[in-house]
Amino acid sequence: MSRLLCTTNALSSKGTDRAMAGPVAFTSYYSDESNDDGFQWKFSCDRCRTEYRSSYQQNVFSRGRGALRVLRDLFGDRIGVLDKASSAAENYSHTWGGSASRTKDKAFAGAVEEVEQDFRLCGGCGSWVCARICWNEQVGQCTHCSPMVAHQIAHAQADARGEQIRDAARNVDWTKQYDVAAPARVACPTCGANTNGGRFCSTCGASFDLRSDCSACGHAVEAGVAFCSNCGRPQ
Repeated sequence: MSRLLCTTNALSSKGTDRAMAGPVAFTSYYSDESNDDGFQWKFSCDRCRTEYRSSYQQNVFSRGRGALRVLRDLFGDRIGVLDKASSAAENYSHTWGGSASRTKDKAFAGAVEEVEQDFRLCGGCGSWVCARICWNEQVGQCTHCSPMVAHQIAHAQADARGEQIRDAARNVDWTKQYDVAAPARVACPTCGANTNGGRFCSTCGASFDLRSDCSACGHAVEAGVAFCSNCGRPQ
């Protein structure tokens, strides 16, 4: 991407002045999409980076150069003048229709004229912004300097709505379905599968409660112990 304030080329070849008529008064992020066959540029909004492409402009020099190249490939070995004419066309095209030429300067000026109706220059910050998204027509400034009232209201409403939702959520008991006094388990102690709560494993069916009751006295004992600590009965 390039940052362009004003563009002007003043090139001379064999005493011929090929300077542009004047600077291109346009500023934006832009990139050159041109190739050997024609010219095209992509311009971007300074704020939202929305891209606008100029229409593709055929390079008339490359068209003639291509025709001579085809004739040279077909008959160049029999008609020597075609080879010379093709070489001359190549040089002429690169000189007058290449990356630094009056032809390309005119094409660029035309591209700017084509897309500048989609851009506005903000006097508040000096940015070139797209008219469709980033321009406040009522005020005459970009939406960064003078935000759209409807957008401000929508943002304020969204902020207030978010705060009210958080306040309402804080007033709801989200723990009723959980036994917060029981030790939490994230994996089944029997098979090792991940758990989502509950009393039994959804994979193997094993109980998550590692305690059991003594078959003799009913006293709670830890799983895996050999004898009840209350009555001494083997478990």
